[in-house]
Amino acid sequence: MPPFRYPRDAPTYKERRDFIPLDSVDSLVLEREPTFEQYLFFHNLLDKFCWCAKLHYSSRDTVKRKRYRLDVLYQQILHNETVTLDKARRCIHQDARPEQLEYHITKGWLNELVRSHPLHPDYLAIGTNLGQWSTPGAGGFASWNIIQSYYAFFEYFAAICLSVEPTVRANGHKVIAKRFNNHVLGRAAGRLLFYPFTLTSSTASYPKHPAHCAFHYATYPREVGRTISELEKELVKAYKLLSSENHGTRTSVFDLFYELRLWSNYTGVQALMTLSDGGYQKFLSRNLATLVFLAGGMAEIAYIAAFGPTAFLGMLKRFSMDYIDKHENFARNKFLIPPYIRLRILRHLEMVDSNIDFIIPDPIDPVVLIS
Repeated sequence: MPPFRYPRDAPTYKERRDFIPLDSVDSLVLEREPTFEQYLFFHNLLDKFCWCAKLHYSSRDTVKRKRYRLDVLYQQILHNETVTLDKARRCIHQDARPEQLEYHITKGWLNELVRSHPLHPDYLAIGTNLGQWSTPGAGGFASWNIIQSYYAFFEYFAAICLSVEPTVRANGHKVIAKRFNNHVLGRAAGRLLFYPFTLTSSTASYPKHPAHCAFHYATYPREVGRTISELEKELVKAYKLLSSENHGTRTSVFDLFYELRLWSNYTGVQALMTLSDGGYQKFLSRNLATLVFLAGGMAEIAYIAAFGPTAFLGMLKRFSMDYIDKHENFARNKFLIPPYIRLRILRHLEMVDSNIDFIIPDPIDPVVLIS
């Protein structure tokens, strides 16, 4: 590992080091531990991805207070994008097969459950206040949390791809990522897939953001003064860098997440073992939860749009009986199961009109449902 050197004042974004800001805590971390360079590249970009999503869809009051919630963010995306099952059906292939989507979605559910264990209401809070709750998921090991999160994300995106192109062979990242980046994203954008998942290495135009995003209170807290427009352009530059490293193929957050998974699984194991259960690991866990939760929501809407709410509830009940109900830690916390949370949101928004009484109610529902 070469010695740490500070990035140039005006980064060219031609190497991963350029994405680590000079005037930040990260530079101090690198002085002590140069092996964290790769981790910080991934950490910062995922954090900026999630920050763009929160800024773009949240209300002015939420942005000012920075009290973001995962359940509320999902509802705001569906509301602001005026998501409907009819709109989603416009990009879903008529030959989409329920068994294909069920196979991948249920695998996504399983991995999402594992990465979220032990379930606790605090995982829905994705603001800047870390609180006291320790990082959940995969036994507290950051590397396993990353791996399980990626596999949940992959399975959800595989289901989305198969809903749009049923003939795709979903047998690995490269196949699914190529079809997603080059074909599926274009067909599903604005119908089933939404900002910032729609950003790629070839993005040239950006959405109009709410007016309150221009105020100082909406700037990125880890690099105060940087706006959402600057962050999304940096994300695209990162995707372009990944593209140049992968023979010029179009890339997106899908590929960024995959590269993080590879790194954490192999060369980054030792670096992640030194990652303390402090701010880095807690914010990493929140960002992973956000990516997976939103990806799961899009995959579930694809299934419901293609085959109807009744078929979806049948699939979820089968998964519940085969897995959730057989594991005490999950069966006792049903109101915190991620797909159950998304189901209650879809029921609240009248995208599902069936009875969901198989979810045992708690005295106090931790989920916030907005009007």
